[in-house]
Amino acid sequence: MKKSIVTIACAFAIILFAVAGKNLYSCEIPIHNRGIRDAIATGDLDVLLIGSSTFRCNIDMREMDETFQGRAYDISYGGNQLAAASIQYDELKRRSKNHYGLMVFELGPMMLTEDIAISDSRVIWDLSFEGKKALWKKMKEGGNAGLPLTFEYFVTSGMDDLLTFPVTEPFYATRYYKGVKTEATPSPGRTVLENEAFDLSDARPVEAQIDALKEIIEKCRADGQPFVFVESPVYHRLEEDPAYRKYRKEFIRILKESGADFILAKDVDFDCHEASYFEDMNHMSEEGRKLYTRLLAPLLSKRL
Repeated sequence: MKKSIVTIACAFAIILFAVAGKNLYSCEIPIHNRGIRDAIATGDLDVLLIGSSTFRCNIDMREMDETFQGRAYDISYGGNQLAAASIQYDELKRRSKNHYGLMVFELGPMMLTEDIAISDSRVIWDLSFEGKKALWKKMKEGGNAGLPLTFEYFVTSGMDDLLTFPVTEPFYATRYYKGVKTEATPSPGRTVLENEAFDLSDARPVEAQIDALKEIIEKCRADGQPFVFVESPVYHRLEEDPAYRKYRKEFIRILKESGADFILAKDVDFDCHEASYFEDMNHMSEEGRKLYTRLLAPLLSKRL
């Protein structure tokens, strides 16, 4: 009996140690080719992109390197949430003394409709404990902080990354380069894309995300940080969707009222009807992201 109690106590202590370590120090674990820590370690940058999987799939960093001589990076673990992007900005400013010539935030219309939730566990992994608490506060204010989510956020989320790190890190490090995908992603073809189902009719604005958008603008202005919002091209079926257009119009309205700089998809000469450029409705194939980045980079360069 005594031996069983000791075994259980030891197991509990190990679990507690792992959970505490994940929450306090996950941001210090040396992840290569992706995330906030690696971006900071890269040093001063001409261009730093902050967004979601859209930026991760639609930016080709080797093309960016051609324009910015290697001084570019993409933090693309925002989980499609402006609230997360706002906190990631705070993390960079708090943890780094680097100079960032231009910060590029994602102009994703449907970001305005996302509940504040754990949409990408990598966001939590990247944050210091202070950042974790800040994101949790936003979730709590949004009414998404019940007991199950609390347990997931502070205990289980990212634990698989921590436990398998020695084995998985070398593998993942080869799949990314400065925060973006390196794999040769093909297009599924026009037939698939023209028949892919999606429904945005239930999308509703989320005030916390709208507030976060305004926060990002205010923070950059207060810090004297040059910034721009960029809308990536999406496949024409999504671009023509009434809900997508409605929230793009709302996003642009907020930016214009704030006097914030932005680049729309239409400002880049990119054919959103060409199926070979897309993997799905809003993620590009390898061919698409190379071409798009080649066209976008000069527009960013003009803003430096």
